[in-house]
Amino acid sequence: MFPLGIVVLPGETRFLHIFEKRYRNLFEDLEKFDNKFGIPFLTTGSLPGTGSYVKLEKVLAKYPNGEADIAVKGIDIFSIVNYFDEHPDRMYPYADIELLNKYSVCASAALISAFEKYNERVLKLDLTKFPGVGFYLIANSIGLNDLEKYDLLIRGSEEALNKTLTNHLNLRSLFALQKNSLQEYYCLN
Repeated sequence: MFPLGIVVLPGETRFLHIFEKRYRNLFEDLEKFDNKFGIPFLTTGSLPGTGSYVKLEKVLAKYPNGEADIAVKGIDIFSIVNYFDEHPDRMYPYADIELLNKYSVCASAALISAFEKYNERVLKLDLTKFPGVGFYLIANSIGLNDLEKYDLLIRGSEEALNKTLTNHLNLRSLFALQKNSLQEYYCLN
């Protein structure tokens, strides 16, 4: 386990700098774990019990002092069953986890429609370059912060996940319209 204040959604790539000795120790052991590890979401100094299951994608840089820059990709979400601050033989924390199999959430028609409108107004992505507009493509492209991602993670049903993400899109669309409206009425001297 590598507790951090970040959430890595399935399909998302994040970059980490490994510098603490205990996490350098974890990094050394990753091959034993098929290059997969957990990132429990750390908020206000405590572990809420949910996190991102990630896979090491690439080592970007290794430094003489043992530090490293890495890229990890989210593959699932997990719930912590038992958490232990330190492994008996290693320096890093470990846990018994339950994978929640949230890597393949289906996007609802309402979510896809809201995303297409948001894309037209704000993102302007060429959606034909993507094999399919799915739930995590949407979630990973609209700029959710880590607390918003965590809030998304803890939603139980697929319907609740879709409704929450649709609400995020609708709010962002409203902000974009307000911004455009303000630009039409005000200009800097």
